[in-house]
Amino acid sequence: MRYLLTILSLSFFLPVQAQNIAIGQWRSHLPYTFAVSVTQSDEAIYFASKESLFALNKSDYSTELFNKVTGLSDAGIQRIRYNDYNDILFIAYTSSNIDLLTPQGVVNISGIKDEGITGDNKIYHIHFQNQFAWLSTGFGIVKLDTEKQEFRFTTFTNLKINSTSVYGDYLYASTDDGLYRVALNTTELFQANFSNWEKLSESEGLPLAYYSNVSQVHDDKLYADVNDSLYVYDGMDWMFFHYENEFSFASLNAGKNRLVASLTRDTGVDKVMLIAPDGSTFSITTGALVGDSSESIDDENGVVWIADLISGMGSFTPSTSEVREYEIDGPYSSNVSEIIIANTGVWVASSSVKPLWQANIGGGLSDGFFNYANNQWTNYQMKEIPELNAASCWDVLTIAVHPTDDRVFAGSYKCGLIEYDGEDFIVYGEDNSILTHPIADEFSTRISGLAFDRDNNLWMSNYGAPAPIVVVDPEGNWQSYTPSTGFRFPTQIVIDFNGYKWFAGGQGGEGILVFDDGGTLNDTSDDRYINLTQDNTVMENNSVQCLELDLDGNVWAGTRQGAAVFECTGQVFDNGCTGRKPVFDEDNEDDYLFKDVVINTIAIDGANQKWIGTNAGLFVLDADIEENLAQFTVENSPLFSNEIVDVAIDGATGEVYVGTAGGILSYRAEATDGRDFFKDVYAFPNPVRPEYSGTIAVKGLTTDANVKITDITGTLVYETTALGGQAVWDGNDYNGRRAASGVYLVYMTSKNGLEKMVTKILVMN
Repeated sequence: MRYLLTILSLSFFLPVQAQNIAIGQWRSHLPYTFAVSVTQSDEAIYFASKESLFALNKSDYSTELFNKVTGLSDAGIQRIRYNDYNDILFIAYTSSNIDLLTPQGVVNISGIKDEGITGDNKIYHIHFQNQFAWLSTGFGIVKLDTEKQEFRFTTFTNLKINSTSVYGDYLYASTDDGLYRVALNTTELFQANFSNWEKLSESEGLPLAYYSNVSQVHDDKLYADVNDSLYVYDGMDWMFFHYENEFSFASLNAGKNRLVASLTRDTGVDKVMLIAPDGSTFSITTGALVGDSSESIDDENGVVWIADLISGMGSFTPSTSEVREYEIDGPYSSNVSEIIIANTGVWVASSSVKPLWQANIGGGLSDGFFNYANNQWTNYQMKEIPELNAASCWDVLTIAVHPTDDRVFAGSYKCGLIEYDGEDFIVYGEDNSILTHPIADEFSTRISGLAFDRDNNLWMSNYGAPAPIVVVDPEGNWQSYTPSTGFRFPTQIVIDFNGYKWFAGGQGGEGILVFDDGGTLNDTSDDRYINLTQDNTVMENNSVQCLELDLDGNVWAGTRQGAAVFECTGQVFDNGCTGRKPVFDEDNEDDYLFKDVVINTIAIDGANQKWIGTNAGLFVLDADIEENLAQFTVENSPLFSNEIVDVAIDGATGEVYVGTAGGILSYRAEATDGRDFFKDVYAFPNPVRPEYSGTIAVKGLTTDANVKITDITGTLVYETTALGGQAVWDGNDYNGRRAASGVYLVYMTSKNGLEKMVTKILVMN
């Protein structure tokens, strides 16, 4: 018998406890939108998204997040499975790395990842037999002892193994070439030789030629899909059990009460099918819960838990026909093209590729843009906003916030300029502005860079248009410009202290365009242009990935072959501003900073330190480019990827937001923005309690202030110079010993000696 149930839908938002992080700590900002796998223990349901995973307590619905920041060894999850035999959560990553989350902590097993296997080495399925895990991979079957954390053997098959199951005395494997099996009472050496495996076909009641994706034991029977039909084996005969027109089986899981199948199809909504012990089936097809179903299970209370690539994480209770959708706070996706900091928080433009213009095609992403404020994410997706959906606002590449009224402006690679005032959206394209389409594409209006000048004029890069530089003033008057140099593909915009606009070049490696409007937007007679390339500067490459202005007014350019700095911006139109290649050793030209390294982004903190994002990680250099202060990679930090897409720094707190190819995370750094006078000076933590061993910070300082810390008798304990507007103390005296309990005085003097301030810190040891 088969039943189709009526659905009642509810949505549950599961907040994550957000806390301010200490200096030197990281926190993740990952999406939990697209679920790829689900499993369970007696106490919790574990959901894995593409980037991270979380545990949902069955009794009180509390959550716990797991990712690289919390101690996992990798990012990008392929599959998870919980082993009740020894209480281990098995985590398989897309890199073929493995983590075992045990009661004692995380154990990493990187053997498959490190083996250097050519071709497909992903882990597609995990089957447990006591402490042993049978791993289905793209190259064969691996047997792993999860208690000894060692591999027993590998069966190389020259076939992708879709899943495995142990039934009776045999190990079964589902492949694109059908079902294979081997007797488990043979030696491991015998099992490791695939020529000893038996293929099941006509003699067992199966077709001569067929494929199989999934297999699972339930109610003392073995179920397997055969050419998209479900067959069942009772130890004697294979029998046809079920066929679902247009659908194929994506997963089979033995739940606490039923066999749960996730079915998928090429077009339309997928479904989840429940198979009861008596053979009856019924399906869950609600689009609110099932869109692109990846995996499903049912628990001891009969609740079905569904991981879906579109609808995310949800549950279904057959007895009440109730659907629950679970949302974890986070950005909608891990795709990042630009991050900025404004009074209204962190804003993220979301596109699949940066710089997108290098390929000169749109990625077709409808993710929109995101905002992080008051420890909560708000997502503005194209499909959820009628104005953006109607205009096909794909691929938001760039974002800017008005300096005084907090209006948000976003640049789309498809629909032009988006304006959001907190309530309403306006899209500016060819129909209602002077923006125009690229010469070779009449169906899109591309905005690839945005920046406000000191007069609150919004400058934008109208990528590929005949007049690619556009500005709109505070009164709504528009003006466009056609560079005399023929520069047609501007991207990122930086405005220097002179008011000159610097444009990075996109397609074709155009270098840098510097534009001076002469101070009059509607009078082009006094406009000046100069194109900076490797022919007239020290730049090694014309493909300029990013531009940034430092606190001294110098413009930094990151290219596909290192960096260059222009310290002569006032003379740039005199043809004498060739720039400088920063080197660590002035006598060694080969010490050229990041020679032959792709630099994607540069950010400047309150101490004028340079945060440089590359395809090989994140680097922090001192203000004078004399010292590499830090280097963060996936190997020595929680970074989700070594490809750093963008970096933005909150000058008020020192928190550095890092957009990687695997998602966003942030790091609390030491430097903050300085000021001209002391204001709201305080130390934190204060008091310093015995259990605290981290850094103690004093903020609210003037730029580069001198800071002295003494005990109550006036004995100097520590002296330093503020990094921008913040000074840090490790809590030790000059001899490296932990400071004794007591009150400590902090004396602060501005760099010019005119401003002074005193505060106190209580240390409790």
